[in-house]
Amino acid sequence: MIVKLSIGAAIVLFWGVMNVLFIQRQIGAPPPVLTLRGAEKITERMEEWWGVFYRGEKIGFATQTVEPKATGYRLHDRSVLNLNLLGAIQPAATNLEMEANADWILENFSFELRSKEIRFSARGTVKDRNLSVEIDSAGHRSRRDLTLTQAPYLLAALKPYVVTQQLETGKKFFFNTFDPSTLSQQVTSVVIEGREQIRVGDRIEPAIRLRQSFRGISVVSWIDGFGRTLKEESPAGLSLIRQDAQEAKNLPARAVALDMIAQTAIPAALPNPNPQASAAIRFKLSGVNLANFSLDSGRQKRDGDRIEIRREDVKRLSIPKLPVREARFASYLQPTPFLQADHPAIVALSRKIVGNETDAYKAAAKIKDWVYLEIAKEPTVSIPNALEVLQTRKGDCNEHTVLFNALARAAGIPAKTVVGVVYLRGAFYYHAWSEVWLGDWITLDSVLNQFPADVTHIKFLEGEIDRQIDILQLIGNLKIEAVPF
Repeated sequence: MIVKLSIGAAIVLFWGVMNVLFIQRQIGAPPPVLTLRGAEKITERMEEWWGVFYRGEKIGFATQTVEPKATGYRLHDRSVLNLNLLGAIQPAATNLEMEANADWILENFSFELRSKEIRFSARGTVKDRNLSVEIDSAGHRSRRDLTLTQAPYLLAALKPYVVTQQLETGKKFFFNTFDPSTLSQQVTSVVIEGREQIRVGDRIEPAIRLRQSFRGISVVSWIDGFGRTLKEESPAGLSLIRQDAQEAKNLPARAVALDMIAQTAIPAALPNPNPQASAAIRFKLSGVNLANFSLDSGRQKRDGDRIEIRREDVKRLSIPKLPVREARFASYLQPTPFLQADHPAIVALSRKIVGNETDAYKAAAKIKDWVYLEIAKEPTVSIPNALEVLQTRKGDCNEHTVLFNALARAAGIPAKTVVGVVYLRGAFYYHAWSEVWLGDWITLDSVLNQFPADVTHIKFLEGEIDRQIDILQLIGNLKIEAVPF
């Protein structure tokens, strides 16, 4: 059980780290003061290298280049990481190429993630306020058009863009940005906090300190007067330090010692020796802004810093017949770029599993059983999507959840992903599971084979990978204490 649970936590933490690293490299670097450079157009190729560290231990490197072109700029980002997840080193590499116009507005991009067995790529082109995206995963290509609220800056483009601005110390500046790894838009704020002397390697460097905030997460960066990133620090113990190319690429020969899953567990003592069997439980939560999360919904009731969770009684529900067609559930039945519920392979498998069953509860249980038995519980570095999981037949909590949700939606069962923490053997771990509509939203965990899920599952948010970076607000901050009724 502990292996299954910890594997489930791996992908939640990995994607939190990967997204912060991605944003750190791209928004963390922008120099906010232009007095040294004026409003000149960048005319020469710029290149930067960083070592990537987790709680002081080197786990990889990152690099970025910016090159001028006739009508704008070409940017290239690359990173290589070795992550210790449950004692196994999981390598991951990202590659991002993009072009921006003379005003640093995104024109097109190409993003790729590679790990041991996974390759995911996405390409996109912007025209007016429309972004046309092509996704390639598990040998399947899909296209999607996204309507943009504003012309987006690619995160990497903020560095050279802000170079051309005069920004006031202590004042917030906001940028509409686009993240190609999750195909999502967001607003990022930048604040110059002042000047400091910092140590970089064996040298003391004068630096400008700035803070970037996005989705409730803050990244602190120190840059020199030419806009080069000297050092950056983020939640969960991730940091970047400027190095020359050879030093940055020089990774430790020994295995990375720190297990990211163990490092981010939340110790807690529960009075009940078997809390998973409890019908109800109450916790006190502290250390984070609880207003940022979906804590008061469904089986969870929040009162200030207290949260009460009661396991659902499915017997009291009027179980719907399949397929569910109510318009209010349309968004929980439709396919997405990472949850391909309309793909022929997903549809065919869903029909095979469900057969002639029309009772939504019994159909969901059949799908849960199939996913639990057929998908190996292994840490997987990927952008979780249903087709990839169906092909590899392995993964952690997010892989199990996206495949279950795709199969459920294909069967006409509204399904969604939820993310939070779950308790096992003295600690809470970060985890993802499903909720399905059975006359009410009911929890289902296809990794731990629970339907409904036990009451130690504390839900903090719901949504696909573009929402899951929000869980980083909890890491290193959240404290949980069981309290009596």
